[in-house]
Order: sequence, then C-alpha cells, then structure tokens
Amino acid sequence: MWLPFDNPRKMDYTVLKRSSVPEFSYIRILDNENEAIIFVTGNNIVGAWHIDFNTLEETHSHKAMERLEINHDSVVEVYETDADLFETLIELNDESKLSIPIDAEIIINEMFLDKSSREELLERYRIRVPTDEAIERLIEDYKSR
Repeated sequence: MWLPFDNPRKMDYTVLKRSSVPEFSYIRILDNENEAIIFVTGNNIVGAWHIDFNTLEETHSHKAMERLEINHDSVVEVYETDADLFETLIELNDESKLSIPIDAEIIINEMFLDKSSREELLERYRIRVPTDEAIERLIEDYKSR
C-alpha cells in the first residue's frame, strides 16, 4: 500500500459530518489488531485495503470492505487530496480498486455520528431525560410493591 502521509491535509474528523467529507479523500482506520484504508470520491467508496496485524494478511477491494470494522477504540484519520493525487493513489494501489463503487454512506454513518443528533431527537420527540432522583424514586416505588 503506497500512501503519502505528508502531502494530503489531515482533517479533524471529530467535527466532520457526512456532508463535509472531502470530494477526494482517503480514510485510515486503526485499532489494536487491524489497519484499513478506504478511498472515497464524492459519495462513493472506490477502493479498500485491510491488514490484520496478527497474521499480517493483506486483503484488497471487496474482501477488505468485508473485514473493515470500526469500534469505539478505533482511530480514524481523514486525509483530503486533490483530484490528481487521488488518481495517482488509485493507479498505484490498483489491486485495491472496487469493481463497483459502494455508497460511502454505509461507512460514514458508522464513523461520523453527529454528536448533536441525540439532543435533536430528544427535543423533536419531547423526551425528557429523567433526573437521578426520579430514577431513584421509580426504583424505590418498584421495590415497595
């Protein structure tokens, strides 16, 4: 896997929303046992690569997408590129190209959950989060029955 980590602009993914994913980018996902790279252009994933650190087995393309996992311990890095660099990356990592692009929404929804969405949902459906005292009262009422 050939990637320049000094040229593309590393983005702050903690505030990144689906609508602000760069037109040409690659996303690096690391955890204790795996590393994965996905190539994103527009709203499509056009390439993927995965390595299992335990076995040092590399997978490419659709098999890499199947092994891709994002959990709460994963480190996600988003790198923005220009069109020329992106095309060069795809050419140099030809084995990682997907035969059919995949909608990027499946992975972006996992990675970039909007932190305000919980508050928005609570407000939209007029849900009040119970206080600790209210929870204690409910438990005591239940125990007394």
